[in-house]
Amino acid sequence: MKKILFISLAMVLALSVSLIGCDGGGGEAIPLHNPDDFIQETIGDVDSLDPAWGYDTSSGEQVTYIYEPLLVYDGESTDVFLPALATNWTVVNATQIRFTIREDVSFHEGGSLTPEDVEYSFERMMVQDRGGGPAWMINLPLLGMYRTRSGATIVADGEDIDNAVEVDGNEVVFNFAIEFPMIQWLQILVQPWGSILDKEWCVANGEWDPASDPLSGEGWKAYNNPAKADSYLYNHANGTGPWKLDTWQAGDYIRLIEHEDYWRGSVPFNLVVTKFVDEYTSRRLSLLNGDADLIYVPRQYIGDLEGNTELNAYEDLPALQNDCIFFNFSIDPDSDFIGSGALDGDGIPPDFFTDEHVRKGFAYAFDYDTYIADAFLGEATRMGNPLVDGLLGYDPNAQMYSHCLTAAADELELAWGGNVSDVGFKFTITYNSGNIERKTGCEILAEQLLAIDPKYQIAIQPLTWPTFLDNIFSEDPGVHKGPLPLFQIGWLADYPDPDNFITPYMHSYGDWAYYQDYGYPSLDTKIETARYETDDATREILYDEICDIYHEDCPGIMLSQPLGRRWFTKYIHGFYFNPTIPGPAGPLYYMSKS
Repeated sequence: MKKILFISLAMVLALSVSLIGCDGGGGEAIPLHNPDDFIQETIGDVDSLDPAWGYDTSSGEQVTYIYEPLLVYDGESTDVFLPALATNWTVVNATQIRFTIREDVSFHEGGSLTPEDVEYSFERMMVQDRGGGPAWMINLPLLGMYRTRSGATIVADGEDIDNAVEVDGNEVVFNFAIEFPMIQWLQILVQPWGSILDKEWCVANGEWDPASDPLSGEGWKAYNNPAKADSYLYNHANGTGPWKLDTWQAGDYIRLIEHEDYWRGSVPFNLVVTKFVDEYTSRRLSLLNGDADLIYVPRQYIGDLEGNTELNAYEDLPALQNDCIFFNFSIDPDSDFIGSGALDGDGIPPDFFTDEHVRKGFAYAFDYDTYIADAFLGEATRMGNPLVDGLLGYDPNAQMYSHCLTAAADELELAWGGNVSDVGFKFTITYNSGNIERKTGCEILAEQLLAIDPKYQIAIQPLTWPTFLDNIFSEDPGVHKGPLPLFQIGWLADYPDPDNFITPYMHSYGDWAYYQDYGYPSLDTKIETARYETDDATREILYDEICDIYHEDCPGIMLSQPLGRRWFTKYIHGFYFNPTIPGPAGPLYYMSKS
């Protein structure tokens, strides 16, 4: 068992970072272009600029440039905090914490930060509580519930939302509905969903208005679980951060410009531009020409750049991250991804993956060693459950499915009373376009199943990042989940605690489990017991039991935990690694270019 509460920058630099720009070797000289700008090229467009909506790395990265939370991590630490929009904070007791709000802070559109803005930001998060979003982390301590809805019915009490966050002079008071680990609450607040909005600006642009639709009434419920593009904040932004939104050309680029009245003073870059470029060869050319300062490099292509003295490459970064292929237990019967929609050789039924023999057959069919070798060039660790190395409860010897086509065939012969092996199946697996590692994973699964029986056929379809997410987090409450029968995606730590991997993957209200239609009361109880247990040894025992359940239930094909890499030109300085910061660039405000 291993327990690491935080990963120090010194350890990372000493043990796992190679600065290729200092190692000698070849490489044409890269000119210093755009010395006052930071330009990166990556895959995956922004899903939304609304801090209450975005729950993906692409969105979170841009939100952290535009908005600010009450506090931030101290460098690479994940348990030491520094003031941001709060100057200090006081833990009153196990259910209350108070923050003093910074004065003389300006929003991009000219408004001044007030405690009422902070109150509004968190109340709006709970009011909105979009399906598949980050609000569960706010709801749980403040309301004592994961979601404000049961199916399509709103079950949260507006007055409970109102009482959860209160203004007291220049302080904002958070009142918990339950005793909640305070360290986790602080770790939640530093992230994009802890961003503070300008209340007056939001209301003026059609967002929820607590004056006209107070929490004591019913009108606020009309703002619950909105369609993504219905919010003005979907593609508009007004934060206090170092950069403000200039242009978002969906599918092409997002351009941020300097916030000239930034309360900390000057910012290191006049422009921050993120371009969305699926083709690696185009990104590579931009990096080597000096037109990009950072690019996303699929692991298969790292040999193209190794030894280049013009680049700084940070290697073997201990990411709190994993990847998984998820089964949908309750597929939309109108899905375009399930063929005929029946077990007739030309499709699969919507409940196809409720049969454990199907799931285990797929898990045995996957070639894990080839995946790690081909997709990550060996720079990843096999996993058998959601808990990653670096967190309490991680067990490198946990139960895992082996690659065994005989066992896979045996399981599939038992599936659906023998009907699967009789007629076969056809359906489509999806991943986010441009992600070559996930493309490789999908191809391996499809190839191995076809090798067992030519009747086992899986097509592979990439989807743009926003479209991919929209299809995952889709449901008809109480009837079915989204249209994707099988999809590959991963998880990056929101906060560095085992609960942040166990709950999303295994709790009935977790963001993956819920949209798979996986989970049940006895497992939920065990997960909640582990979350609030204060003795580490007891927690480890509980997580061992929970991880054994994951193996037995096999709700997904758990793949690997990759090591992180970053590729910058030699002109970018100041990068450090914090495993919870969204986006590859990392702590951009603390970086420079020269």
